[in-house]
Amino acid sequence: MHKFFVNPNDISGQKISICDDAGHISRVLRLSAGDKVIVFDGTGTEYRCELEIVGKNECVAAICDTRACTSEASIKATLFQAIPKSGKMELIIQKCTELGIFEIYPFFSEYTVVKLDSERERMTKTERWQKIAVEAAKQCGRGVVPKIHSPIEFDAAIKIAQNLDSAIMPYELLAQSEKKDLRKLLSNIEKQKNIGIIIGSEGGFCESEAEIAESAGIKLVGLGKRILRTETAGLAVLSIIMYENGEI
Repeated sequence: MHKFFVNPNDISGQKISICDDAGHISRVLRLSAGDKVIVFDGTGTEYRCELEIVGKNECVAAICDTRACTSEASIKATLFQAIPKSGKMELIIQKCTELGIFEIYPFFSEYTVVKLDSERERMTKTERWQKIAVEAAKQCGRGVVPKIHSPIEFDAAIKIAQNLDSAIMPYELLAQSEKKDLRKLLSNIEKQKNIGIIIGSEGGFCESEAEIAESAGIKLVGLGKRILRTETAGLAVLSIIMYENGEI
């Protein structure tokens, strides 16, 4: 069955109003009244429905069954991603959503090249990124849409991260003897229900940022013998976390 996303306020009693995907339902999929669909509200609940009205601007579906989505991870992983160049952020959001990320905080670091100077620029980018998360959540069968926050500064990201159960930051300039074993850090992951992953931009982190993070209790880790690109590092760490937690 096709799956569609609505906001919780689009649900009234046993009826659901589907507006954003109405054109896709009517003109592309050519569904009609009586067809069954799945609707989810982004908070972990999904509804098996029957379409009653199919229009170009709005479709109305009757709820047949309501259930909690079983595709969500038991651990809540938060990605703090220094904003990369080009369309890399969109790729990161899409793939992290597929892997089960809970929320994403884009941030500006010392080596971040991208500049979003005005509030309007930040809002436009955030709206675009959130739409990508919605589409990825629909495609992979999730019941929760990750929250994509408006870009923040590095210091603000660290303050948020240090309030989680734990947080790790890959830092490629660590000496081999100083590199903490990621496997050991994640050995008691069942006790870490909220874990943060802090990833630098193309240039990584400067030394002062690593010092600030470490003094805040963030664990600096190495990711093996090779340096991973910014669009690879977060996905790699998230995959490892999900594997260690039994989600993959």
